[in-house]
Formats: sequence, structure tokens, C-alpha cells
Amino acid sequence: MNEKTLKKKLDRLTVMVVIISIAILAGGSIASYFLRTMLEDALAGQMQSETEQYEININRQLDADIQTLNTLASFLSFGTMDTESFMRGLVVSREYNDFDRMGYFWKSGDGVTVTADSDIRMDVPFEVLDENVRDAVQKAWQGESAISRIYPASDGRENVFAYAVPVYAGEDVAGALVADVSTDVFAGVLEDRSVLGGQGYIHLISDTGKLLVRSEDRVVEEELDKIYDHDYISPEEQEKIQKAMKAGESCFSEFTYDNVTYQVYLDPIGVNGWYLFCVQTAQSVNGSIYRLMVNTRIITVVVLFILLIIIAYGYRMIYRSNRSLIRSAWYDPLTGAYNTARFVNEISGIVEKTREYSLAALNVRQFKFINEIFGSRQADMLLCHIKDVLDDRIRDGEYFCRSTDDMFYLFFRETDREALRKRVQDIMDDISRHAVSNNRNYQIMLYCGIVIGTDVEDVPPTVQKSMTHVRFALDTARQSMKKHIWFYDTSLHEYEKLENYVESHMHQALADREFRMFLQPKVSLETGKISGAEALVRWVPRTGQMIYPGQFIPMFENNGFCVELDLYMVEQVCARIRAWLDEGVRPVPLSVNQSKLLFYEADYIDKLKALLEEYRVPAPLITLEILEGLAMENVDALNEKIRCLREIGFRISMDDFGSGYSSLNTLANLKIDEIKFDRGFLLNLKDSAADYDRQIIIMKEIVELTKKLDISTVVEGVETAENEALIRSLGCELGQGYYYGRPVSEEEFSETYVK
Repeated sequence: MNEKTLKKKLDRLTVMVVIISIAILAGGSIASYFLRTMLEDALAGQMQSETEQYEININRQLDADIQTLNTLASFLSFGTMDTESFMRGLVVSREYNDFDRMGYFWKSGDGVTVTADSDIRMDVPFEVLDENVRDAVQKAWQGESAISRIYPASDGRENVFAYAVPVYAGEDVAGALVADVSTDVFAGVLEDRSVLGGQGYIHLISDTGKLLVRSEDRVVEEELDKIYDHDYISPEEQEKIQKAMKAGESCFSEFTYDNVTYQVYLDPIGVNGWYLFCVQTAQSVNGSIYRLMVNTRIITVVVLFILLIIIAYGYRMIYRSNRSLIRSAWYDPLTGAYNTARFVNEISGIVEKTREYSLAALNVRQFKFINEIFGSRQADMLLCHIKDVLDDRIRDGEYFCRSTDDMFYLFFRETDREALRKRVQDIMDDISRHAVSNNRNYQIMLYCGIVIGTDVEDVPPTVQKSMTHVRFALDTARQSMKKHIWFYDTSLHEYEKLENYVESHMHQALADREFRMFLQPKVSLETGKISGAEALVRWVPRTGQMIYPGQFIPMFENNGFCVELDLYMVEQVCARIRAWLDEGVRPVPLSVNQSKLLFYEADYIDKLKALLEEYRVPAPLITLEILEGLAMENVDALNEKIRCLREIGFRISMDDFGSGYSSLNTLANLKIDEIKFDRGFLLNLKDSAADYDRQIIIMKEIVELTKKLDISTVVEGVETAENEALIRSLGCELGQGYYYGRPVSEEEFSETYVK
């Protein structure tokens, strides 16, 4: 090789190195720009997402306090209120709220106040209240709930605000119930150390920039009255913030302190012009990365033809540094899976454009006990195992994330229900094979809720709506021990809305007498005449749309409200019989259901006696229906209760006889007056043609046995003449069902059957 050829090769190599170096530099610059943009967008998105969550938490606190005050207002009778009962109401309510002082102010202006320490002040003039409280009270007098602005209290407490709700006397507002509370109730929310992964903090400010609740974590150590003090925020940024606040809008801004620039996000809460002021303190870290990128480029230009590897290394280091920050913003630090913010970001565009997707939420059943029994390390290993299983099972174009604790969201491009069920079941089976510590006998159980995009019609479709739907399904799966995978559908959503309405309105509905008594006739099979009626409850809200027992009774049995409702129905029965007696007509004997919870109340019998005495009603006209399931309890205690009721004069009926497994034991052990055959007897005869003769023999023998025991018989579910002929041939005494009449209002029943 001659010198000329060597020089030519060297020149060619130099040109190639230069071109490659320039290409790498250009590529690195472009990549750095996009990575920096991604980082800034990610951090801004996280600031916005987390601030909105804090806004939700604060509004939940405010709504919960207003609800508590409304509940207390609905239970206190201010027309006859004395200070002692008011103080008792405060003491009870203090177990569930953070109220420091409460008061009641009549529309005339005078009021009474009580502190948490039971310091009572009577005849308090309305004029001595802080003007902010007066504004709130006046709004309550107009019939609306109000939250005052923050003000210093007269007793030396700083930064308090007040709630005021109307108190009604009938349809009119009688006064206002007031409670004040320190802004410290927000401190626990704002002092959350997890803000932006520990690299941020949040203040509560007014729309004038005044600091209302200041986080202990802060950059500026000086005591400030407003965020504009000491000109840390430039005039241009101040003008931008003030313009956004005037319009009630959120905005991003920044301020500089000790030569470091910090990003700021302001978000309105929607109450009294209050804003959340979120500061991101990781800017210094970003600044060092940006400086490193500039220095690397300078070094690359200077030694471009000999430092290609250094350039690549520098770029790689920058990329890794940026990737580390991106991971902190987008990934779960324990498992390495996407966090919720990244998950939502990935699927939002898909959800908004098409319904061809499914969203699932996966939970470990009793995960907290795994933490307690095996320790947090084993629990963390289980979560990492779940992530590994999902990595293997999730397909291209699908996503998953770890949300909180043991909650995982999964996004599928699958919409076939059975295919989804199989995929999710396979995932759950894989996870369940994991051994917690060395204990292979501990079975990991999971449950899952799924919503299919084509099954809902959200307008507009959003990820947040789908996540709400899937949590409904997940909660249903959690309550079901047999069905571990539950699909969301419209009926489930309607049930959730109904459940929320029932539980939030049941007490007021009882007070407003929205629970109406309907009566269904019982007919003597011997004479064909009315021999009695069963009292059934219907809920008729002011809207007029009836809510049926099957929709609210199971909820009442779970939350215990059935005790109040059953006593209310006994009172309605007594009132109706009294009305018939006062009209001079022969009353129809009525039966009324009694729940297990009420039957075992300590003062149950005394309450029934009191109702009989109040309405002057003969006890033999009332039959108390108890469920067969009570016979599975302590039979001796049950018989003693029945004995006491029969001594008073009540008749005792065993409802839904034959629906359980203790029917013959019931006849043998309990001293009852009547049994009501469950409508299932007639349905079984209809559906079991092959066993018809056996069913008839069994039913006939039971009827014969009841006659020997002096127990009368009622058959429910009689819907046809053939049904009536059958039960008459078996020797039954009474029939009840649509063949004789549907349940009707007590007024219609009186007009039709009581002469």
C-alpha cells in the first residue's frame, strides 16, 4: 500500500468519523430534546394528576362534614330542643367529626352555642358572630348548605371556617345549625409525604394569594402572608396567576428562590375561591441534567474525530439519567410495572376512539393478612410475582399497572366475554401457584372485576369512567365467595345507584312516612271469604316511583335498619286496626313480618306492649310472622320469647315454611300457631311432574300433622283455580296469592274487603 492510498483511506475514514460523529451529535441532540420534553410533560402531568387527587380528598372532607351536620340537623328536634339534648348531640357527633364548636341560630337572630368541652352559651346575639359566619348562616336560612371563608376565631384560634345547614320545621326553615372547624383538618391531607414521590409539597391558598394552610415541607422558609410576598414570583407570573384565579381556572407557573427555579401548579377547589398551590422541588435535579447535556455536546465538538466512544457514552449516560427520572414519574418503584398515571396516559387515546377494549381490576383476597402473617417482604415478593405473570400474559398493544397496594389494572384488546374469563382465570391460576414463604399450604385467592367497552355507553367515553365501572364490578366480586370474576353491566350500575339512594335516604324516608303499608288478603278455603291479610311494605318516595321490598329489604337486613322498619310496620298495623274499630266495622286480622334482629332485641316485647296500649288494639288480631331460619338458633330461647308473646295474645306464624332444612323440627320444637307454606311448594309441584305424587304425599302428611298439633296452615303463591283446588283437597285452611288479590294500599283494601 503506497502513501497516497493510505492517505486516501485515512481521509475517507476521517470523513466517515466526522459524518458519524455529526450524525450521533444530531441524533443525541434530538433525542435529548425529546427526552427532556417527555420528562417535563410527565412531571407536569403528575403534578396535575396528584393535585386533582388532593382536591378530591379535600372536597370529600367538606362533603362528609356537611353530610354529618345535615344528619345531626335531621335528628335534633329544635322546636323542643334544650341545651342538655343539644350537648348530648354534640358529644355523640364528636366521635365522627372534627367540629370544635357548634351552635343553633333561630331566624329571629338569637342562638345557642356549645363547644367540644361542653361550654354552653345561651341567647347568643347573631350580631356577635364573625361576618363570614353570618354570611353562611343567612344562606342556611335561605335553605342552602354553606361553607364560610376562613377567619380567626374570637377565642384565639386561628384559621377556622364554619359550616351552616338549614334546619326545617315541616316545610319551612326554622333556623340554622352551625359548626366551626380548624383548617388543621386539611393538614393531614396536605402533609402527605408522597407528593410527587417526596419531591413536592402543597399549600392551600385563597384566590387573592393568601396562604390559608401552609405545608411544613417548603422551599421558602420565611413566614409569608401571601404567595406574592418578597417578589419570589415575577410580576409577569403574578399577572398570569391572578388572571387565571379571576377566571377560576387552573394554571402552571414558576418562581425562583436561591437561584433555583421551581415549577408551580394552581388548581381551584371550587369552594370560596380556595386553590391548591403545588410546588415541584425536583427542578434542581433537572437543571444538573440539562447542564450535563450541554457540557457533553461541547466536549463532543472539541474531540469529535477521536472521542466517538466518549460521545456515545455521554449520550448513553444522559439517556439513562433521563430514563431514571421518567421511571420515577411513570413506574411503580416496587414492581417496575406502569403506575396509574402512565397506564391512564397509554390507554386514554384508545378508550376515547373505540369501544373495542376491556378493562379489568385484580385484587388479592385478604392481602393485609399476608402482610401480617408472613411479613411485608413476602407480600412484596408476591406483588413482584404478579407483575411477572402479567408480563408473560399481556399481549402486544395491551397494558397493565399496579395502582395501590395489591390493586392491578389490566387493559385488554379482547371483548369476547368467555375468552376474557379464560384469560383472567389463567392469570389468577398462575398467581395462585406462588408459594408465600415456605408455606405451600397457604392458598392465594384473587378476585377480579371486568368492564367491556362495548357493554357501556359512556358519553364521552373516558378512562376515569371505565375505572369507576370496573371498581363496581370488583367490589361485587369481593363480596361473592363463589364467583371470583365479575363483569360490569348496566344492572350492576343501577343497583349501585339504588344502594346509594336507599342507604342515604332510608332514615329520612321513615321520618317522612314514605314507607307505605299494603295489604294482601288471606282467604278461607272452607268459606271462600276473607279471613285475614298480610301487611307488606312498599317504599313510595316523593317522586312517586315505587321501590319494592326485594330492592331494599336485603340492604336493611345487612345494615340493621330492618329493626326500625319492622317496628314501624307493627305500628301501622295497630293504627289500621284502630281505625276500623273507630269506624265501627269488624276489623280484619293482620299479620306482619318480624326480622331476626328485631325478634332478639332486649326490649322487643316491651315495645310491642306499648304499641298495643297506645292504640288500644286486641293482640289476637295481630299475627307476628317469623322466618323458619330462627329455628336454627337457640330453640329454648326462641320458645321462651314465643311464650311471652302468646301470653300477651299475639299469634305466631312461621313464614316461608319448607324453604329450609328444619321444617319438621320446627313443628316438633316450636310452640307456634300457624305455618305458611313457602310458595316454592306449588312451584315445585309445577316444575317436578315426575315427582308430583311424592310431593303431594309429603305436603298432605305435613298438613295432617299440623292439624294434630293444632297449628293452622296458610299456603302462599296461589295463582290459579287449580292451585286452590289442590290445596283445598290437601286440607289446608287458608290461601294467599294473586288468585285472590294482589297487595293493595290499606285504603283500597278497606274499601274492597272491610264492610
